[in-house]
Amino acid sequence: MIDVIIPTHVKDTETLELCIEQARKNVLNVNKVYVISKDKLTDSAEWIPESAFPFSLDDVVNIIGEGWRTTWYYQQVLKFYAHEACDGLLDDYLIVDSDTMFLRPIDFYEEESGKIYFNFGYEKYPSYDEHMKKLVPGLNRVDDKSGITHSMVFSRDILTELKKTVELKHDSPLWKAFLDITNHKYLSVDNQSHDANGRASEYEIYFNYARTHFRDRVICRPLNSILAYKGNLHKVKMNFGSRTNRLPAEAVIDNTTEEFSSLEESFRYVIDKTRENNYDSVTFQKHTRQDFDEYKNDSVEYLRENTYVENK
Repeated sequence: MIDVIIPTHVKDTETLELCIEQARKNVLNVNKVYVISKDKLTDSAEWIPESAFPFSLDDVVNIIGEGWRTTWYYQQVLKFYAHEACDGLLDDYLIVDSDTMFLRPIDFYEEESGKIYFNFGYEKYPSYDEHMKKLVPGLNRVDDKSGITHSMVFSRDILTELKKTVELKHDSPLWKAFLDITNHKYLSVDNQSHDANGRASEYEIYFNYARTHFRDRVICRPLNSILAYKGNLHKVKMNFGSRTNRLPAEAVIDNTTEEFSSLEESFRYVIDKTRENNYDSVTFQKHTRQDFDEYKNDSVEYLRENTYVENK
């Protein structure tokens, strides 16, 4: 059995119920579905409150400041600490970003052997690699595969070893070291502002750590995933290709003739359409259907409404 965890916040609830629905329907051998959020946002899943974690959004702001990427970093470090926030959690849990939908029955865990399945793509961000090397001594990308696929199985024993390794190196817990290192100067980026290039990927760190130090426990099994759907949705017209985890990385799902009465109707149409096109998952990233400046402003507004930090 495996648990499913969906981190989200109030500005991402457009996709939350669908994400829960598709996870229950298509993750094989699912035990419980949990949602991590500041406040309870759904009755369709168990709730893990952010207050149960050993750090807060205020702590994150006090380390890296108040910017549109702050909540992005916050949700990354939350994923490493679910076992500390929820006593009843199984040893293995599948993290699913709240805008990601599974389209057909998929197994992420091999019961008899205890092995876990990793989806993968081919994204490469030099700043993520630079952060990973600073955080974990000697850790490099294993090969050209990337773990950035908007879902990943985390295991208690692997997380325990990763946290110990980081704490020995940095004399601080993983969450704090992870954030502190994003403040370093980066050779791979021109603009050193946090509001420019992203500096870290929790998925990339865990993907490469597990494959390096627990190689007998993991199986790389590619799914066919649309990682950023950019087709037409309700009140959104985007007539260009969506990003996928395959090479070449662009695909077009044609729905230019469709008219939708609601955003949920358009999501369900695309779920059915991508399933018909033999995809295993689709991710509706919010910044692909919202003006990017508006998206960034929403993130900063959320911070100002929900933090009470020293630098205010």
